[in-house]
Amino acid sequence: MNILISALLLLACYCAQAKPLRIGMPLGKSTLTTNLQLQLTTAYQALELTPEFIALPSERRLRLLQNGELDADLFRICDIETQYNDLLIIPVPLQHLTLNAYSLDPAKLVNWQQEPRYLISHIRGFKMAEQQEFAGKRISVNSDEQAFGLMLQGRADIVLEDSFTAETFLREHDVLTNITQQEVQRFDVCHVLHNRWQHLLPPLTEQLTAIVADSLQYKTGQCPNADQLRNIFLIG
Repeated sequence: MNILISALLLLACYCAQAKPLRIGMPLGKSTLTTNLQLQLTTAYQALELTPEFIALPSERRLRLLQNGELDADLFRICDIETQYNDLLIIPVPLQHLTLNAYSLDPAKLVNWQQEPRYLISHIRGFKMAEQQEFAGKRISVNSDEQAFGLMLQGRADIVLEDSFTAETFLREHDVLTNITQQEVQRFDVCHVLHNRWQHLLPPLTEQLTAIVADSLQYKTGQCPNADQLRNIFLIG
């Protein structure tokens, strides 16, 4: 009987380890999300874990992560742990992001925070934008298609979005040349875990620290394994 119980416990442990970790990620494709997916896949596989990336709206991803229905999130601003006690930040900045304000009318970007008549659109749950204070009316939507669509239809004056995501979206829709942008704030982003995976914090921190360091060396031409890393970082 003891042997049977031990075998069942070992089988349960094996199944728990073999099950992929469900990692939320933003909707839509961009160089940023592709690079981070590859880097995190490398880090998890080094720990003999398999990540499963699931594209969801920002607010829904955060809610599912808090509820434990997701195991991790691809990236969030690095100080999000101070707002949500059930989340763990891997303390390795993966990317520096710039929050920009976008408008069809350059004049509207002059002191736009003080203009109460302006309609300001951004994705619901996008903390970089939600932390901004302004006198205008906030319009939260589910996607960049909706946010920029409102602006192109004249139903919003300004869109707040990070530069990687916005420029990828605008380039794909061939409207980049018609839109003016203004830098609002810079943020670092980090990988985020649900706190039930606290035991992964030290090894993931070690793996991601090494991967980010290799990425910086690669970009500056100082990495001796540049050819091997090309597929990880999609650079050059």
